[in-house]
Amino acid sequence: MFSIEVLDDFVLGEKDEEDISVSEAIESIYVEYTHDIVLNWNEHITRLDRKGDISEMYNDIIRMLNALTDRNKKFFSVSFLSSTFTAIWDFVIDANMLNIKAKWITVSFLDDSSGDSDNLYSLNIPIDIFISEWNKLLLILRNDLVKCGYNESLEGFSYLKNLSDFKIPDRHGMGNCP
Repeated sequence: MFSIEVLDDFVLGEKDEEDISVSEAIESIYVEYTHDIVLNWNEHITRLDRKGDISEMYNDIIRMLNALTDRNKKFFSVSFLSSTFTAIWDFVIDANMLNIKAKWITVSFLDDSSGDSDNLYSLNIPIDIFISEWNKLLLILRNDLVKCGYNESLEGFSYLKNLSDFKIPDRHGMGNCP
């Protein structure tokens, strides 16, 4: 099982006119390091924050999702490097299924996961479900970025722009971006 749950309780900050990339803009609009994203990896739970973790991991997430939609790739790796979530995921694509082997470097699981659990290191999931979970998070980020005045002029925004066909619940940060 793999899922990403985004909690609604957050405050939006201000647009920084000097931001040139989505990563910088994410770091700017989320004012607190609140672990408001719950990542469930085979019932092993870790929490991420938008301001730090996701802003630092954004480009890697997009590279991963683009590689998953490239039907010519069967094997690839993605490295996530943030202060509280550092991991290497090795991907094997077989038809519509995805097998991910994880190398956890710096990750705090809420269940005090021990290193002897096979399902801590391996995940098998349909590709479309895996992509959908990440897209739910990215749609929320995109909506918050747009709400704060950012647009496709940001480096790395093209994936977010193409998410316009997906529907998500209306989620709003507390307050409005100036």
